[in-house]
Amino acid sequence: MAKISKKELIIEQSRKSFSQLGYELTSLESIAKECGITKPAIYYHFKDKATLYKAVVCPEFTALAQKIEESTQIGNAVERLNAYIHTFGEFLISNPDFSAIFAREIANGSKTIPDECIEQLSRTIKQLINILHTGTSEGVFEEESPFLVQMMIVTPLISCHTTRPLRERIANFTQNEIIPLEPHFKNIIESLSKKIIKGLQC
Repeated sequence: MAKISKKELIIEQSRKSFSQLGYELTSLESIAKECGITKPAIYYHFKDKATLYKAVVCPEFTALAQKIEESTQIGNAVERLNAYIHTFGEFLISNPDFSAIFAREIANGSKTIPDECIEQLSRTIKQLINILHTGTSEGVFEEESPFLVQMMIVTPLISCHTTRPLRERIANFTQNEIIPLEPHFKNIIESLSKKIIKGLQC
């Protein structure tokens, strides 16, 4: 395995810290300790915590936007919306730390998310707007707020990650009497996509 640079190590550890503790509770001191370096070594690469946070989260939002745009170019409105939902969900599956950070940003009113990240997130929303507009123009979808549809997509997918500890505790108390087997995340994506599309169709 190739040795990662000190800067990459800082970003990797910071991603874990931000996902577990959130922006406010994450300290550069703790990141330096986890990396086995000094705090000035972090300042050599990043001028402050805000700059480091931007370096952690903005590339993720950019990658998500690019994947969304690439996956939703072909097909009719239903196929493109299905691709949108699946791409969003699969990105969260493969990036659990990002999923946790995204959930924290949603919960705290996105107070600490950089404008550059919002700009990239808007790329995904614009793609969703285009898909819904096409479906409405073709008489396939009822007219609906893109932000509402986006919430219908993001909230269950994010909650699937963040509520797992709670589901496990509930299962212990009910002895699995009313709790079914833990759902597979990909099955959740497929079920969610079918329900959203069915709800939008004329």
